[in-house]
Amino acid sequence: MGILEGKRGLIVGIANDRSIASGITESILAQGGQCLFTHLPGDKMERRIRMSLEELGVKDPWVMPMDAGSDEQMDQVFGMTGEDRVLGILPFFHSFGFTATLCLPALLG
Repeated sequence: MGILEGKRGLIVGIANDRSIASGITESILAQGGQCLFTHLPGDKMERRIRMSLEELGVKDPWVMPMDAGSDEQMDQVFGMTGEDRVLGILPFFHSFGFTATLCLPALLG
């Protein structure tokens, strides 16, 4: 059992299998954690992230496009439904997520 057993986190922006986010994902998975993933909008970026996740052995990943400049996409990632609030269940983030963890609740009231 790893130190992240039962924990879930959001990984923002795996560019490829050599990116820092990819290495972070590998470490989280090795410690028993689960990851949710976002990518820049577009089919090419989705294919790229899915290929990277396949190489890491991630089966059936939660993957969603997210442009941090789009309120609509931010809402889709951080507030999928009234019963499924991603922000409330994730203890760790990579990249943009740290800022969202601290600032988004204050901005949303």
